[in-house]
Amino acid sequence: MDPAPQIRPSWWQCLWGLPFLLVGGGLFVYTLFQGITHSTDSLTQLVVPGHAELNLKGKQTYTVFLEEQSVVNGKVYSTTQSIQGLSCTVTAKQDGSSVGIGKPSENTSYEVNGRSGHSVLDFFIPQDGQYLFACDYGANATGPSVVVAVGSGVGESIMRTLLVSMASLLGSFVACVAVVLIVWAMRERSKKRIRHTAPTQA
Repeated sequence: MDPAPQIRPSWWQCLWGLPFLLVGGGLFVYTLFQGITHSTDSLTQLVVPGHAELNLKGKQTYTVFLEEQSVVNGKVYSTTQSIQGLSCTVTAKQDGSSVGIGKPSENTSYEVNGRSGHSVLDFFIPQDGQYLFACDYGANATGPSVVVAVGSGVGESIMRTLLVSMASLLGSFVACVAVVLIVWAMRERSKKRIRHTAPTQA
């Protein structure tokens, strides 16, 4: 008696989708970790009250972040006191013109590498150049020393990191599902072929 024909491929072939999941999961973790940990690399920290000359690119919006927890030159800063009255200005070094500064268009926050901060101000730079960024409590006011960080593209960097990492994870899942579907389709064709070639009983 001839042995019963086997359906090919075996369901075990679905395991070929496992490497896609492992690679996608690894890319997800790596991309997320690298992107988040380096999202604040472009920020310039400044202890205020104080000022700094910044070389800024034109046609860009810069954001000022207040860092609740921060480390500057080995010194730890923790903002727990009121900073009411703290104001910041941006002035072009070339002609002394003031740059408008106001509330941020979107709320962005971060917590990475021992630093945590949230957006408090935005300003638009019209052209490349040197700019004086300064913050203080006013001529007749005092307040605690705090750390602010100035930079552009932090929110976009965080969002891009999330999108790329999620795309990696989703892509690996889709690839794994595709392997399972291919195996299923090939097994269905194998079943039909076996039924069509099976001898007809008298």
